[in-house]
Amino acid sequence: MKVKALDAGLFALLAVFLPFSATAQTITTGPLAVPAAPIAAVPVDNPLALAALVVVLAFFAWWALRHSRGAQRVLSMILVGALVGVAGHGSGLMAQVLNVFTNPSGQTLPIAIAPISSGNLTAGFQPADFRNESGLPVKIEAIAPPDVAQCFATVDISRLLPPGTPIPSPYPACSVGQALTNGSTCRVDVDAICRSLINPGPTLTSLSPNAGTASGGHGITLTGTGLVGATSVTFDGVPATSVNVVNSTTITAVTPAHAAGAVDIEIITANGAFRLVSGYTFMTTAVGQPTGGGVIAALNGGLSNLIAATADNSTGISWGVVTAVGVAAQSMTDGASNTAAIVAAYGSNGGQPYAAQLCNNYEVDSQGNTPCQAGNTCYNDWFLPASNQLATLFNNKTAVGGFGIASYWSSTEFSSFPVLLAQAQDFGAGSEFSVQKGSQLQARCVRAFIP
Repeated sequence: MKVKALDAGLFALLAVFLPFSATAQTITTGPLAVPAAPIAAVPVDNPLALAALVVVLAFFAWWALRHSRGAQRVLSMILVGALVGVAGHGSGLMAQVLNVFTNPSGQTLPIAIAPISSGNLTAGFQPADFRNESGLPVKIEAIAPPDVAQCFATVDISRLLPPGTPIPSPYPACSVGQALTNGSTCRVDVDAICRSLINPGPTLTSLSPNAGTASGGHGITLTGTGLVGATSVTFDGVPATSVNVVNSTTITAVTPAHAAGAVDIEIITANGAFRLVSGYTFMTTAVGQPTGGGVIAALNGGLSNLIAATADNSTGISWGVVTAVGVAAQSMTDGASNTAAIVAAYGSNGGQPYAAQLCNNYEVDSQGNTPCQAGNTCYNDWFLPASNQLATLFNNKTAVGGFGIASYWSSTEFSSFPVLLAQAQDFGAGSEFSVQKGSQLQARCVRAFIP
């Protein structure tokens, strides 16, 4: 009998220590994509009352086991079970029931970090609500807010969007010293806490221009705040090129190719991200749209997909000297090869400028600067159009714009009399003709592109 009593006494003693071994358990729950590390908590009232209750019940169970028989022993075992049940309502185990205070004697619950996803960005953090269901009023004695490491354990700060329009909270804010009546709820604004730990993120207020060709290659200027350190600008997730941070309020970039339609622009910096909804519209590629340092001038496929300079490159320049370049400069369709052959033949031409050299040396960047400036895409592959290419420019002259009622040089040498003549086109009457190479005609440079 003594042995059995001793065994039961040890069992009661084990039950006393059970809640203390369980209090080390903390569980953070919420709509997280991946488990979060246990973090700081909101404790309420003094847990010593629970410890005192455990001690009293353990002592009574020990006394009952020493002095009782039969039914009394059964009662003792029930009491021991009750002790275990009460211990199961301690702060450690009850932390598994997140955000509900059930122990009027004191309890600690974790503040869950629950990011709100928005595509590949993070819109913010879910608030943490704490409800008192202990049956008695409780008082919040301390709030240990999360730190930067806890807030952003699974969130990239650079992909955190600025806060949206605040939604009124149905509950008062949790605060130290606050009394929570039974059934009442308070809220911890996790989003505000986490955001306060980082520097202000970027904003994007406008794009200029805010529409362009679906073929991309359009230089744009983005205006906002906090733009220093921008690492990425995307259009519907497609990265822009030549992203150049001018200062904290200005970024220049070049649009990517994209299907026609309105898209969101996202900018990412070290301090966060920003999304401008439907901030840019891609238009179906057409003649007359600006792109690639000029204006789309022809969409006839192959060598006739052309971008023209936005204005005449010269209003009066010669084709060259009275010397035949040869068959390499006599293509009707390939102005790039003609131009290369003419420049190879004439070189510097004794310091006298000529049309093919003018186009060969021309460059303009994605922001319209000539010569190109560092940080911008530089377009320097211009050439004098061949006769058929020049005819296409004439057909589209109104959409392209900037042409005068004048004659323009092609890069095609007149094959029947190559020493003296080259091909040209009258942009008034539209006629094509051969003219002496020393004549002073206008020139408009072009470059090839893939729409």
